[in-house]
Amino acid sequence: MINAKVISRSLLALFVISLAALMIFGGHATASAQQATLEQLEARLQKQYAAIEDLFLHGPAKKVYPPRFSDRLRLWQDDLAQSFARAGATIDGILKLPPPDQEKWRERRETMLLYSQPVSPPESRTVFGSGEVQERARLYYAPAAAYPDQARAAKANGEVRLRLVLAADGTVRNIFPMKPLPHRLTEAAIDAARQIKFMPAVRNGQPVSQFATLSYEFKNGQGLPPYAPAHEFYF
Repeated sequence: MINAKVISRSLLALFVISLAALMIFGGHATASAQQATLEQLEARLQKQYAAIEDLFLHGPAKKVYPPRFSDRLRLWQDDLAQSFARAGATIDGILKLPPPDQEKWRERRETMLLYSQPVSPPESRTVFGSGEVQERARLYYAPAAAYPDQARAAKANGEVRLRLVLAADGTVRNIFPMKPLPHRLTEAAIDAARQIKFMPAVRNGQPVSQFATLSYEFKNGQGLPPYAPAHEFYF
């Protein structure tokens, strides 16, 4: 007859093996489910980004209703703020997973939060428009964007337009591509924008952060130095 202790030890070993297998395969299943969720949220975010870009492309100057431009502008600004808020909520979901590159996602969340703010008096804000400061921010180093190999292979031309903040501490923050381009041209423009050096804007005698819009053009296989477009949103 088999010794009871032997049976007990065998059952215990079987239990330990089964538990280990459950932990291993269960962990893989959880990781796969989490990855699928991350992919779903990123896909949703891409659609939300596309909706924001479409709003920039079809600004109030291109609409006919309501008849008064000021009313069209207000409605457009509200739509834009709500679209950024929805994108921010999606990024909140991504950060809860959490993703491997959390710092990048936190920076994106800060950008969505800033641009989702409704129009408000300057006194209630920390970032100002160029017309709300005594001295505008002045760029003294603004390199052209590199022309990526992928764009060269596609012989791509065009304009990338960026909305960004020239911060009071001299850093470039909260970059959002209002008008992106494929073939890594958008990424090239963002990389160049991060290298900008400038004197911060001044308001009430103090350096402050200022919104800015810059266009990066790509022609004949090269990137051109950035410039401020005559119209920030209506192009």
